[in-house]
Formats: sequence, structure tokens, C-alpha cells
Amino acid sequence: MKELIEFSIVAHRSIVYEEACLLRDEMLRKPLGLSLFDEDLDIEADYVHVIGRDHSGALQAYLQLKPVDAKVLKMQQVAVTAHLQGQGIGRALVEFAEAHARSAGYTEMILHARAEVAGFYEMLGYRKEGESFIEVTIPHFKQGKLL
Repeated sequence: MKELIEFSIVAHRSIVYEEACLLRDEMLRKPLGLSLFDEDLDIEADYVHVIGRDHSGALQAYLQLKPVDAKVLKMQQVAVTAHLQGQGIGRALVEFAEAHARSAGYTEMILHARAEVAGFYEMLGYRKEGESFIEVTIPHFKQGKLL
């Protein structure tokens, strides 16, 4: 199934970015009783926005890369539509983002993984750093990987 997903980078505030915000809100914020649209999305202007579309053009995946410094990016807001989870799309999305990061000269990727998906990132080579902490009302782990 992952072969049917095409990944690309889109511009902040583009139509596709706005579509991705709806996906993020539906998958990552609404289940927590929160709204993405309560946040200042203008801070994402300098982030890299990666999307995945299926063969019909429907948006199926998203993640963003936030520059921390000249060598480190923070991966966040990772979402794959529920009906496609467990089919390798998340792995392919992360691998696409890592390849982009390497080509842009970054040497490390960090993230704050929700506790229930920290194992997914460990399978991709991300190491846990420290104890769990609460972010957006739920437990997370800081994880990182050298690229």
C-alpha cells in the first residue's frame, strides 16, 4: 500500500497545507478534546511540511519538521489516516522526511513521541531520552536519532 502514497513538501498556508491542518486536527487534537485551530499556526511558516497523497489525490499522511538549529530538526505532528495505519506508510513518511533532512544538511532528528507510539520510532532507530512527560494532556517521550 505504501507504494500508492506519493510524498511531497508543500508550502505553509497553501491550500494543501490547510487541508493537512484539517487532518492534523481530526487525528491529533480532537481525540484529546483540543483544537489545532486554537494554536498560532503562523509559527509554522519556517517549518517543512511533508504530505502523502494516494493515487486518487486524497491526503493520507502528514508530518512537519521544525528547525531547532543548523544541524537538528524536530519531527512533529505525524499523522496517517486511520484506515491506512499499519501498512508501512508511517515508516515511508518518516524515511522521506529523514532523506530530506539529510539532503538539507541536518545531522540529527528529535521528536516528542506519544507514549503509545514510542515503540514505532524505536523500530526506526530513535532512542528514548529520559522519562515520560506530559504534552498536550498525554504522556510523551523525547526521542532522537543521528541521521
